[in-house]
Amino acid sequence: MTDILNNNQTNLRICILYEFTKGMKPFKTYKKLMKTLGDDSMTYPEFEFWFMRFAQGNFDLDYDYSLEPKKRQITDLPVEIFEKVGDSLDFVDRNHLRNVSRDIQFRVDNWNPKVTEITYHRFDFCSIKHNSETYKYYQPTSQSYYEIIFLFISQFFFRKPLPIVSRILKNPKLRLKKLTVSRDAKWKIIEEELRKSPTKLHVNHLIVRNRNGTIDLSLLAPESLEEVSLFINEKSVKKMNEILQSWQYKRLKMLTIRTNLSPWDFPLESFIGYPRFTIKLRRTRAELKVAEFIKVIADFVQKHEFFRKNISTTRVLQPRSTETEENCVRN
Repeated sequence: MTDILNNNQTNLRICILYEFTKGMKPFKTYKKLMKTLGDDSMTYPEFEFWFMRFAQGNFDLDYDYSLEPKKRQITDLPVEIFEKVGDSLDFVDRNHLRNVSRDIQFRVDNWNPKVTEITYHRFDFCSIKHNSETYKYYQPTSQSYYEIIFLFISQFFFRKPLPIVSRILKNPKLRLKKLTVSRDAKWKIIEEELRKSPTKLHVNHLIVRNRNGTIDLSLLAPESLEEVSLFINEKSVKKMNEILQSWQYKRLKMLTIRTNLSPWDFPLESFIGYPRFTIKLRRTRAELKVAEFIKVIADFVQKHEFFRKNISTTRVLQPRSTETEENCVRN
């Protein structure tokens, strides 16, 4: 049915006239028609031409639209000028602009996104840092009055964050200083989409917050990745042993491990060959005696030639709250 309409210009104009009689605004009418007929059925300028003719009382459907003088549009600007327009827009305005038309959407999506940090909390909540400003996106899970008021006061934007994050991560011009991920089932979908992309993610610092593993480092450009922060617990320690032996991890400038394991259970042998790493231990069971912790580290260092030769400083800091930090630095 849609093929019959799309292949006949008069039929398309009749559809516009029919929707015009319902009294909706032009752009809303256009979106409704494109949803039914397909995005390639008609450009917005042509649709607007016929809609405004009907609004003026002119219902001649046989007029030759090609006789109309071509109107200059914003997309007729040189690419570099159009991109300078984008440089003056904040992240929200950029997203509004890309929704104007498919042509503009294509151009906006090829700009440098100017995003430096992305925090993926979960599929319905993320924050994006653009030109030093942070924008928080949240998809409400309920229509609770109190939830909506709280989010409004907290300056959240009510949009599905997953498509936004996915689109930005696939931009080849993206250069992230920090990517923080709380990996869930929806994040796995993003990873699958990134695997289809010919470009790698350029990230300086990757932080994985959940306790059940990490993300696929093959998706990241190794020349950009400098630091990774992970969490290790009793369930993930065996898996982490395998992960930490990969070449992507061993070439890092810094690896930070946050864990609730005691120093006696922590797999220090997994860090043999690492030039620099930081271990942050959370004391969740009993008071950790600093002297005993030092003894565990000292005994391990004496047993392994790599650490005897390469560790220049070992510092154990008494924490201000609940953490003890041990830094190992290679000469």
